[in-house]
Amino acid sequence: MTNAKVQRKDVPTDQEINRELQTADKISNEYLRLRAKATISLLETGKRRSELATLKTTDIWTDTQFLYIRFTVVKKRKKNIATLQRVKKFELSSIHAQHIQEYLNYLKEHYPKNEFLYPSGHAVFGTYMVDTSKALKPQEIWRILKALNPKDWPHLHRERRAVKRIRADERKYGEAKIETVYAVKRILDLERETTAWNYIRRHETQRVEEQEEIE
Repeated sequence: MTNAKVQRKDVPTDQEINRELQTADKISNEYLRLRAKATISLLETGKRRSELATLKTTDIWTDTQFLYIRFTVVKKRKKNIATLQRVKKFELSSIHAQHIQEYLNYLKEHYPKNEFLYPSGHAVFGTYMVDTSKALKPQEIWRILKALNPKDWPHLHRERRAVKRIRADERKYGEAKIETVYAVKRILDLERETTAWNYIRRHETQRVEEQEEIE
């Protein structure tokens, strides 16, 4: 079962993310090292692994202040499928923007004709061979992260993105408010407010359980 998950209630902490980046820094292969660090940073947007896997190099650009990432979001509506585009951004001065740019620059320098941000590839006699003819499968995004931290997986970063907004509103208002629901809905590109409420409920349930354990 390659998708087996360990049991955990919390989302990854900033310290855990930093440890994953430190683990990535120990990867000897430059391409795999840069890819791993960029993956952690891209997951900070709260997007799904399938949305990362479909990114193309042209989906990332910068201006004088921000690095932008254009994601393709596929929504199933009854028998129809709608394809939408959503843009996320990091300040250029952020460590996440730097990791993404370093990986993108490597791709452009070594594989100038490649169009995929995550080209496929495989190991051959200890060497990783990049195959620019097709994109990496979403399952491989899961494996990239799992290799850095067996107790982490991509969807936890989606939860982490929601929790960061919930906690910010709690600090500002003293509690999560109706504005928080719509903020989480927008950040995660959700279709329904009820789904955003589910993220807030899970956060509140976890916090209550933690308080009970302390008491």
